[in-house]
Amino acid sequence: MPIRCLCVDDEPLARQGIKLALTPFKDFQLVGEFSSADEVLNADICNIDVMFVDIEMPRKNGFSMLHEWQGSPPIIIFITAYDQYAVKAFEQHALDYVLKPIDEDRFANVIDRIRQQLSQKSQAVNSEYLLKTVKTLQNKIMRESKSISVKTDDGYFRVDVSKIIYVESVGDHVCIHLQSRQLITRQTLKYYIAELSEFGFYQVHKSYLVNVLHIKQAMKLRFSDYELTLSNNINIRLSRRYKSVLGNLNT
Repeated sequence: MPIRCLCVDDEPLARQGIKLALTPFKDFQLVGEFSSADEVLNADICNIDVMFVDIEMPRKNGFSMLHEWQGSPPIIIFITAYDQYAVKAFEQHALDYVLKPIDEDRFANVIDRIRQQLSQKSQAVNSEYLLKTVKTLQNKIMRESKSISVKTDDGYFRVDVSKIIYVESVGDHVCIHLQSRQLITRQTLKYYIAELSEFGFYQVHKSYLVNVLHIKQAMKLRFSDYELTLSNNINIRLSRRYKSVLGNLNT
């Protein structure tokens, strides 16, 4: 009997990624795709063994979907953008995760765990326990993660925070500047200020967020402004409004 799967993700590209990742495993069959948690909750779902569920979706995320699930859900494999090293503790529980972008070896490990769980007939899990476990893990990951997932129009990219030189707001987009490339995302600068503040990133201008590790020099200009020279030899203005961050800069 095939192992029947559903995929729940608001992004067509991510759903296609799951479909392609399942292709080598002939005993797995993707029988349905949904673009939102509400679609799944309102659907008449039966005889499903596994659901690949995105964590971050508009209106209702994967955690909320589980919380509202009636009865025992099938095996839940979360699709997450969190760092795989920080989530190793996750593997001690009866559910697993797929990291965006999908790593083939990691996904094969997930497939093996699904097969084991099904063979032991232990797929019935308590949704309230799952919700509490995942939320606890989510908080742990947010504290310990040393990398972030950047969502672009071309998909997800894993980026070590130490390699980010600065983040720039450009119109309706944000540009993340690395040593050899840039990543364009539709997230806001405000989002990255909150995401990166604990890793030594400081807002120095209404349009710039800078990694303190990549500041080579701070030169005083007229009118109490400063000019920061970064490790890629780009100069960025530190405006008077953010002058207080000078005490945190290792220049």
